[in-house]
Amino acid sequence: MGHILVEIGKRIAESRRNAGFTQEELANRLGVTPQALSKWEKGASSPDLEMLTSLCDILGISADYLVGKKRKTIVENGNLHLQDEIWKHLRDGYEPLELVLGSDVMPVFMEKDFREEIVRVRVELAKEGILMPLVRIRDRYMLKHKEVMILAYENILFAEELQGIDEGTLDYLMDVLRTTVRQQYAEVLNVDIIKDLVDNLKGIYPALIDGIVPQKLPYGLILDVTRGVLKRGSGMIHFPKVLELLEHEMREREGTTVAEYIEAVAKQLERKDNFYVVMGRRLEKS
Repeated sequence: MGHILVEIGKRIAESRRNAGFTQEELANRLGVTPQALSKWEKGASSPDLEMLTSLCDILGISADYLVGKKRKTIVENGNLHLQDEIWKHLRDGYEPLELVLGSDVMPVFMEKDFREEIVRVRVELAKEGILMPLVRIRDRYMLKHKEVMILAYENILFAEELQGIDEGTLDYLMDVLRTTVRQQYAEVLNVDIIKDLVDNLKGIYPALIDGIVPQKLPYGLILDVTRGVLKRGSGMIHFPKVLELLEHEMREREGTTVAEYIEAVAKQLERKDNFYVVMGRRLEKS
């Protein structure tokens, strides 16, 4: 075990130097003491799982590289660090959710425990049936100094240049994150999130899931139909009902297109006595 920690420590130190950080600079980014980082690099201790993720994000490396897991060689010169950088660039195009910050905004997240704030947003969204994926936070030199963007798969869901930065900036950006994910969840959803939601429902609604998903309802079809009904105004709180209605439509009508499935499911969700439909009419009148 000690040998493994030493090897991990060497890779942390090498990656830190390659990224141009001193021990103190990296420690500040991670929110730990330089002494703790020094112990990691010497192999005297190791970061926990959450810190390992942050470490990889900041240094631009993968956990596989850090723990020494061998991957298929894709570089001719044997440079494992460059190989890992290539894999990282390929992964980054499929980030479901990123909060990208200008240079003046990044310190706001370094000075406070933003992770706890994001978890609170996650809990609030979960009450609405929304599973928010892990949020990757990073700075990009292309942004203006006070600019903020929320991206899904490199597509811009939200962008704003802040007028000023103060103690309320973090709270404001958490509100923006919550609203953006809620309103544009169809852009964030992917097959892995659908699978996680389905797995979570198994314990509560086994008859709805067992032998049906993915045997009869492929994850890809569920994703397409869920995105479709979301874009029509339905919420993720209806997700179990979407599965039930979709399975019914598949039994009743073979050879139906995705667009037809969306239409049939959405019509059932948009009944006049649906709570959200009633509330929507009230808002329109007020």
